[in-house]
Parts: sequence; C-alpha cells; structure tokens
Amino acid sequence: MGYQLWTSPVTGYRRIGTRFSDVRSLFDTGITAVSIFEPLKSCPADATAIEMKELLLKRDFDVAGVMETKDGPVVGYVLRSDLESGNVSEHKKKIEPELLISDSAPIPDLFSLLRNQSYLFVLNKTKIEGIVTRADLNKPPVRIYLFGIVSLLEMHLGFWVKKHYQNESWKNHISKRRLIAAKKLYKDRKRRNQDIGLFECLQIADKRDLFLKIEELRNTFSISSKRTGKEILKQAEDLRNSLAHSQIDISIGLGWDNLFKTIVWIELFITRSDSEIERQAQTQSNEYDEELWQTA
Repeated sequence: MGYQLWTSPVTGYRRIGTRFSDVRSLFDTGITAVSIFEPLKSCPADATAIEMKELLLKRDFDVAGVMETKDGPVVGYVLRSDLESGNVSEHKKKIEPELLISDSAPIPDLFSLLRNQSYLFVLNKTKIEGIVTRADLNKPPVRIYLFGIVSLLEMHLGFWVKKHYQNESWKNHISKRRLIAAKKLYKDRKRRNQDIGLFECLQIADKRDLFLKIEELRNTFSISSKRTGKEILKQAEDLRNSLAHSQIDISIGLGWDNLFKTIVWIELFITRSDSEIERQAQTQSNEYDEELWQTA
C-alpha cells in the first residue's frame, strides 16, 4: 500500500490529497488566525497604571490595548510589566505595522511571525479586535496542522526508505532489537486483523536512521551529515510525541526557537520531497503514455 498511496503503480500519476500543498490549502483559507485569537482587553488611557497592573495580573494578561474613550479605537498598547507609576497613557506604545495581522492570516504563517514577536494584534478589516500570542499555538487548530505535517514527514521518510531498500533489505540495516520490536507489533496487529506490513510497524526513529544511512538521500535533501540530520529529525520526533501525548505546552523540551526552526525544516523537507516524487511520477507517467500510444 505504501507506494500506491502516493502514486499509481501503473501510470505514475500522483494521487490527490498526498501533497503538502493539499494539506496547506486547508489552512490557507479555512483555518486562520480568527480560529485562535483572543479578544483584546484594553485599559483607559487616563487610568492609574498601578490599578491597571493589578487588574491585568488577576486576569493573567501580559499585554493590553489602550483606549482614550470607552467605545473608541485602540490607540496603542501597554505591557503589564511597565505599569509601575503614573497613568496608563505614560506607558503607551505605538502598534507598529509588524505587530499587525489580519484575522484571515493562515495558521502556518503565524509560526514565522511569532518567531520574532511573542504577540501580534489582530485586525478585523481596519479595527484591532484581538491578540495572538505564542501560547495560542497550543490550541487544537494549530495542533491539527502540526500533527498533519509531522505525519507527512514520517510518510515521506517511509516512502524514500522503502524505495531505496528493495525487497525488504532494510531488515539488514536496523538492530536486532528494533527488528524484534517491529515483528512483535506486526504480530499484534495481525491478530487484530489489521492489513499492514512489517515495515509500517517501524517507529519514526527507525525510519529516520534508515533514511540517514543513504548518502544519496542526504544529498538530495541537503542534509550535511548523519549527525545534523539526526538532530533535526529527533526534534521533529519530540514534537510528534508532544502532540501525540497532548502536552499542554508543545514547546516544552524544544523551546520556542527550536520549535519554530523544526517546523520550518519539516515544511521545507516535505515540499522538496513532494517535488522529487512529482518529478519521478511524471517520468513514469510519460513512459506509460508512450506505451499506451504504441499499443493503440
């Protein structure tokens, strides 16, 4: 089933729904910042700073908007940590363009935006209505996207490993302990009448190690060394485990900076893998078309 999931074994045509672009398109228009942002709470500009700081502390808000009138527009923002004296207006900061996003901003774009900023203000047309912080990346819509790309990563690794290790020769390139573990899982799944092969019972770490042993693949995906590849793929595995085990904070263990780097790397890897699979599928497709015409 592995190869057939990606392309037709006869024609080489790529199957719909297996590309990264297919997954990404769901989030470009369907699941956006509007799905995760929080309404922006604002302070009166003439309010006492200490009083507002206490209120923000009770609500666990680090950032708040500033309004000059109750129903007026947001004219700036304040950080709770700055509210030590005087009035709120004395601590007001200008909302720079780089801190503004539309409520239709795709979820995947937020990773690069929040990499350099810990919070962003959300516009509904021309009105600032909300705020998105790194903590909001722990919400289910974001986790769905991340689990999707991590799953694609594992599928892509498996695709290339199976392609390069013909006739199950991969069995000779993993440890006896890992092979026994895979066979045990395979036996358990067969007992439950699950139609699955032994290769699908390998863990992502097994596929990672098998993939990195192939120099041709490392070169194709610009992985400078086995060590470098193992480090980044270990981080991808940590992200996968964090999502699978429903950790409250997906950055635990990795840290936000490494998390953002890992996400970017995964997206680039599966994009490049898609292109290579597409190229090979097109070659096979052309061969099939030529054969079809010759026999017509």
